[in-house]
Amino acid sequence: MRKSLDLLYTSAAWAGAACVLGICILMMAQAILRLGGGMIRGADDITAWICAAAALLPLAATFKRGELVRMGIFIDRFPDRTARWIELVALAMCAAFSAYMTYSLGNMVYESYVFNDRGQGLLPLPLWIPQTPVAVGSAVLTIALIDEFLRVAAGLVPTYVQQVRDRHAAGDYSGEV
Repeated sequence: MRKSLDLLYTSAAWAGAACVLGICILMMAQAILRLGGGMIRGADDITAWICAAAALLPLAATFKRGELVRMGIFIDRFPDRTARWIELVALAMCAAFSAYMTYSLGNMVYESYVFNDRGQGLLPLPLWIPQTPVAVGSAVLTIALIDEFLRVAAGLVPTYVQQVRDRHAAGDYSGEV
């Protein structure tokens, strides 16, 4: 199960990286075409849709690696037992918010599909297509938050804390926030 979850988080992060690469390729192609008087129809719409996917898809992997801002400076001031409870409450609140966001985004995708909602820019693409990766990224983040909640509830060190400790032990402070 652990390997499957880690593969899910990593795959979503790679999909987010592919989105950033796609944006780069699209922007470069658009710049080159403009030199010759051409353009890519709907490039701005496509870039905006891919940006949204690029923002949400890698969030779970970023969270699990300990590269998101967290309340460690506050939590670390408490004894271990109290800090664990604070961590559990924070994870529960984040998981609840993320689950609600996933539900809302999933509902938006579903309604866009049912009502055949289309983009209003130059590219009248069905909106459920670019909305789906955003909802998927939110769902993967929700899974990661629940995963961490269960880990901390079992008395284990959170993965994001262990990742930061491992980087410090290796002398790599690049992921420090």
